[in-house]
Amino acid sequence: MKTYKRSVELNDPLSPSTGAATFYAGKSPWPKAIKKYMFMELADCQGKVRLHISQIDTEKAFIRKMKRLHKELGKFIEHLEAK
Repeated sequence: MKTYKRSVELNDPLSPSTGAATFYAGKSPWPKAIKKYMFMELADCQGKVRLHISQIDTEKAFIRKMKRLHKELGKFIEHLEAK
């Protein structure tokens, strides 16, 4: 199993605000419950949200969830950029 782990700052480098996105797919810290653990975490100075695979999710179901989020985020950006 190949591990993927990446964190990216979301704010401009000179901004005093915090904001980050972290993505992980790899070995689970709870191997009896979940073999492969996957999550996406968004954080800023006000809060944090984590979307993760659960014990009842399949890997394919989690990927579909991420694709839906990706699609809606794109639509939201298009809306904000519309003139």
